[in-house]
Amino acid sequence: MNLRQLQHFVVLGEVLNFRKAADKLHIVQPALTASIRRLESEFGVDLFERTTRDVKLSAAGRAALPEVKRALQQMDRARRNAKATQTGEWGTLKVGFVGSASMALLPAGIRAFRTRFPDVVLGLQESTGSRIVDLIDKGQMDVGLIRTPAVNNRSLTIHTLQTQRFMVVIPRGSEWEPARNTKRVRLQDLANAPFITFSRDESPMLHLAVVSVCREAGFTPNIVQEAIQVQTVVTLVESGLGVGLVPSVCAQHKPANASFFELAKQTPACATGLALVYDAGSLSPVGRRFVQTLSELAQKDGSAPV
Repeated sequence: MNLRQLQHFVVLGEVLNFRKAADKLHIVQPALTASIRRLESEFGVDLFERTTRDVKLSAAGRAALPEVKRALQQMDRARRNAKATQTGEWGTLKVGFVGSASMALLPAGIRAFRTRFPDVVLGLQESTGSRIVDLIDKGQMDVGLIRTPAVNNRSLTIHTLQTQRFMVVIPRGSEWEPARNTKRVRLQDLANAPFITFSRDESPMLHLAVVSVCREAGFTPNIVQEAIQVQTVVTLVESGLGVGLVPSVCAQHKPANASFFELAKQTPACATGLALVYDAGSLSPVGRRFVQTLSELAQKDGSAPV
C-alpha cells in the first residue's frame, strides 16, 4: 500500500468512473484498474461494486473513503510542516527575556515576528539575564533577550541589538534631587546617597557595572537595597529608599515620584544595552528567523550598534 494507491482510491471514489478518474490522475485506465485491485487485495475487501454500466462504492468503500481522505490530508500537512520547519516558518521557539526588554524592543519584535511567521508558536519566559544564559547553555531555552554587560559564556553568541547608557533615577522631593531644570547630574554629588542596584547574585554583571560607574566617579556606592529587575529598582527609588542607575530606556516611562537625569560625564562603564543570546551551533531555523527579525527591527529603529 502506498500514497499513490490511496490517492487513486479517493479520486475514483469521488467521480465513480474509471475513465474520468484516470484522466484526472493523468494515468491510463488499465493502470488505475490495477492500482485499485492491489489496494483491495491489501485491504482484504472490495472497495467498489462494478457492473458493465457503472461503478459504486461498496459498504466497505464508503466506510474507508473519509478515513483515507483524512490520512492523505494529514500526510500533506506533515509534508508542509516539515518543509516549513526546515525554512523556519513552522515550529516552536522558547524565548527568554529580561523585564526591561518589554519596555520597547520585545513587544515590537514579537508583533513583527508573528506577522511574518504566524505558524510559529512562541513560548515566552521572563527571567534574569544570568538565568536565561544558563537555560540556553543547558538546551532548555532557544534564544534570550538579555541586558548587557552580561556573564561571558564562550559557548554562546551574544549579539547586541541596542546600545544605551545608564541614567540616574532620583526620588522627587528628596534631598538628593538637583535644582530645577537640571537635565544632567554629576554622579560624585550623589556619593553620600543610598543606592538601590541590581542583585549581585541574579545580575552580577549589571551589579558590577553600576559599582564601576560609581568608582570611576570617585566613590564606592552605599548599596542599601538590591533588586532583580530594572523596573523594581525604579519602583524602590520612587518609594524614597535611595537613588539608582538604570538603563536609559526606563526614561520612556514617566514614574509619578521619581525623575531621570543624564550623567554629566559619560565613560565606557556607562554603556549598557539589549542583546540576543543563543547557541549558534544548535539554533534551529525558527530561531535564526527570530534573530534575523529582531536584528532587522533594531537596525530600522536606528538603535543597533554601529
